Amino acid sequence: MNLHEIRREFVEDREFLKLCDRHEEVDLSVAALELARDYFPDLEFDETLQWIDERADEIRQKTFSFQKPFSQIEYLAEILGHQHGLRGDDESFLHADGSFLNRVVETGRGIPISLSVLYMAVAHRSGIELHGVAAPSHFLTRMETIEGPVFLDAFTPGRYMQYDECLDWVQAIADVSRRDAKSGMKAVSHRTIVTRMLNNLKVLYIEQEKWKHALRIQNRLLLLNPSQYASRRDRALISLKAGYPGEALAMLRRIVSTAPEHEQPTLRSQIALAFSEITRWN
Repeated sequence: MNLHEIRREFVEDREFLKLCDRHEEVDLSVAALELARDYFPDLEFDETLQWIDERADEIRQKTFSFQKPFSQIEYLAEILGHQHGLRGDDESFLHADGSFLNRVVETGRGIPISLSVLYMAVAHRSGIELHGVAAPSHFLTRMETIEGPVFLDAFTPGRYMQYDECLDWVQAIADVSRRDAKSGMKAVSHRTIVTRMLNNLKVLYIEQEKWKHALRIQNRLLLLNPSQYASRRDRALISLKAGYPGEALAMLRRIVSTAPEHEQPTLRSQIALAFSEITRWN
């Protein structure tokens, strides 16, 4: 299966395909729902998008009157985190539901990145500029103010931090250098956000041995990064696990000669396994 054939699998996912084509103007909430539709094929987006619009209407009614730099983000956290109960919990990391916007709205629970995407969607529709921050170990959002950036942790309702406080916190929870913590506090693109969402799901599905789901996720990652060796390698390995030894064999043979030397023995063993699977059924 080549890239054109893989792309045809996602012909309905217009926002996702915009990301693949590196367009800047993308509706992130719709792109996130397109990922959820992989798991819920009959998913209708309208209910989740209506919920986002209704929360934006609530916030828009009051934000124009705020005077303090932090008031907008404080009120956003109050409405979504406290009044509507959006929050994170450890259980959400164990199930795909924690990554899907429709389920986060339904249950009120999610992981940091899915909660942050909801916050960003509501903020955008209410006129607040909130940006994603792919910090090490924990996704955040960021708003620029005249007193400097303010960071919002959607996982912990109502928690927002100024730059130095957030820098200390990120460095501590991620156990990274101050330089790496600073690097991870910059605003990131929608494409980076969706890639991180996909990688979260990929790890979960592999751990749960849901290979068909993992393969669809890997197909998306390959479309986002078609020239990346790791994307092509992982698609080959997951294809074999998902029961497509012919595809796996073809891809493995294409990449093995250019693979890092330390990976070549493993890839050659997978080539032998794929060949064995094919001959077993013929």
